[in-house]
Amino acid sequence: MAKRTVLRLVYLLLSLPMIAVAILCYLFNFGNVRLYYKQCINAARKNNKTYSQELIQCLYFGEDKRGQSHLGVDYIGVFRAILSIVKGQLQGASTIEQQFVRTVIGRYERTLTRKLLEQLLSHLVCLRLTKLQIAESYLSIAFFGTHMQGVTSLCDRLAPKSYDLSFYAGVVARLKYPQPKRESQVWAAKHLNRTEWIMRQYNSANKAFKTDSQRSAFSV
Repeated sequence: MAKRTVLRLVYLLLSLPMIAVAILCYLFNFGNVRLYYKQCINAARKNNKTYSQELIQCLYFGEDKRGQSHLGVDYIGVFRAILSIVKGQLQGASTIEQQFVRTVIGRYERTLTRKLLEQLLSHLVCLRLTKLQIAESYLSIAFFGTHMQGVTSLCDRLAPKSYDLSFYAGVVARLKYPQPKRESQVWAAKHLNRTEWIMRQYNSANKAFKTDSQRSAFSV
């Protein structure tokens, strides 16, 4: 708990300058920030889908493990991504807020300008909406594969026999590896590995939580 509190404070201090810039861009509508922001808020308001806690947790473990601590932009992840680029590797640092914003405004060009816009909007969205609202809104419109726009269309196509941890982890795995029109062994292997990795993260975190709860109970 103390570690998360410190982490939140660090993210707050790192985010304040960008939040100030984001507010100024909104007030003066630099780069159509106000228009894009309204599109994001309207998309969240239109969403009437709710999802199980297991799916939401899988989303965070798979896409944004520090998502409950930052304010829309994971600056620790950004720093690590920059270091990986310097080393000749590629590592993403997009948060759920950023992925939601990107999907709503439809901007996918690989430029620093687009990335900066995305970060500014993510801060603004995070100030207005709850983490759960953003996560559920994103899941409702995210691209999971061919003819799979949002969790509802994915379920309609796959018609799962059961909704369990394995299924939810597989849903989130498709964010990194969208399901192609024709499945291949290569895609299936990548998807399976990603699914199992998310499940391990989920089980490990919940095991740690139960252990901490038991320790707290004994210390009372």
